[in-house]
Amino acid sequence: MVRQKSEGRRQKYVAQILLLSAFCLLPLRANDISVDKHVMQMDDSITITVTLENEFANLGSIRIPLQNLAFSGAPSVSSEFQWINGATSRRKLFTYTAHATAAGNAVVGPITLHGTAGQVETLAPISIQVVADAAAGTNDPLKILRELMATNRDAICLVAEADKTSAFTGEEIVVTWTLYNATAVQQYAIGDIPKLEDFWTEELDVRGEPQQQIMLGNLLVQKLPIRRVALFPLHSGSLFVPSLGVNASILKRVGTRGPFSFYEGMEVDVHRRSAPLTIHARPIPPGPPVAVVGDSVTMRCGVPVQRNGGPVAIDVTLNGRANLRAVAPPSFERPPAGSVQIIDKKLDVHRVRYDAWMSRQWQYLIFPSRDGEFAAPAMTADVLSSDGARKQLRCDATTLIVRAATPNEPPPRLATRRPPVTRPAVALWVVAVVLTCTLIALAVARTQRSQRIRSAVRHIVRPTAPETRIAVDAYLQSRGIEPGALMREASDRGDAYRSLRSLLDALERDRIVAGEREVAERVRDLVTA
Repeated sequence: MVRQKSEGRRQKYVAQILLLSAFCLLPLRANDISVDKHVMQMDDSITITVTLENEFANLGSIRIPLQNLAFSGAPSVSSEFQWINGATSRRKLFTYTAHATAAGNAVVGPITLHGTAGQVETLAPISIQVVADAAAGTNDPLKILRELMATNRDAICLVAEADKTSAFTGEEIVVTWTLYNATAVQQYAIGDIPKLEDFWTEELDVRGEPQQQIMLGNLLVQKLPIRRVALFPLHSGSLFVPSLGVNASILKRVGTRGPFSFYEGMEVDVHRRSAPLTIHARPIPPGPPVAVVGDSVTMRCGVPVQRNGGPVAIDVTLNGRANLRAVAPPSFERPPAGSVQIIDKKLDVHRVRYDAWMSRQWQYLIFPSRDGEFAAPAMTADVLSSDGARKQLRCDATTLIVRAATPNEPPPRLATRRPPVTRPAVALWVVAVVLTCTLIALAVARTQRSQRIRSAVRHIVRPTAPETRIAVDAYLQSRGIEPGALMREASDRGDAYRSLRSLLDALERDRIVAGEREVAERVRDLVTA
């Protein structure tokens, strides 16, 4: 019994020591880098996790060198803080998603970390084996999907398709990247855009194209074009169109057997790349030089016109399914009788859904060397079609009567012509003159009346109230108005006179104090009443 109690106490002590040792070792966790897989397919994604502890957890970002891998987006960052038995610890996790760029050996790291207190630590690199896909070199969607399903991978692939694999230098080639999937795609985004250094490119809009359901073998798939480009080879030879990468999120069902397993799923990120394309660009066949290579190329010439004795202007337009950005202007069959200037006008690019059309304009200015009949020569442009046949575009010659002109000679002045005088215009002028004279007369009459009023007020207002009263009565009598009758008159003039007399009587008896300005205002009211 005593031995059993002693053995129980010993086990209890050992457990306490182990638990205390674990608590002491918690803050001593080291920085680490890990990956979720060491062998991956070309279209697989790999998760890279970097764990930073304590002082290194203050780093806001880290740099991870990659070989044969590329990140699929920005990392997700999470932080932890722990306090155990008075000891604190911090942890920060950086989680990256990457995909392979080529088959073979891939390396993650090494990573050199610099702590906030000057610590330096290097995390060892990790090697990853990228296995080549059996269907990586083909753009056959059925073959790719069967290979994916046979290896228990998600049935989604990206295929590059060209409307032709052989073309002349400068001829238009339309390449479309199409996404085929037999899964539930939630969203997608183009990840790796290839550099098309051997081509002139024109992007075509595919945003309005609907998703299609098609049958590939016995498999129902969704078909959606995600990019379309019109390519024009810049030189002859075997030209390479690199792979395009796409990142997609698909909804994957979780394999449980519960009653609600149909509604259980998880979102999985996948990366797919298209197989590269090889375009054989053929050189221009021997023969006369051509201005442009393409189909449905037309030339339109305007009617030659000479305006105001200046140069003869001819508008020329080339239009077609071809690259007209660097095309040379059409030429005359023979030199015209005069000097020629060519003005490069606008270039329009019509990017329709399935190809690109261009339209280019020039204006030819011909300065005739003499007066009289002038013949504008025919204009031609040589075009090479996609089947290798040369075709000459032509505008016929035209004749017109011209005046001689030189590039430095200013055009003659235009003859001035005065418009005829009509009856409505004369009536309008008469009304305007009458209105102007009336306004002037009214202004003069108002000014004269104001001057008369000011003169009368200055003559009536005197230094004392009795003298002002006598002057007011004299002013009224001079106008045939009796002051006594005005005291009883019910009018504005009577009110003004009674107001003035009341003020003068108050001033005479020293009952109020009023200035000369107030007296002058009441006199003005009487004069103007």
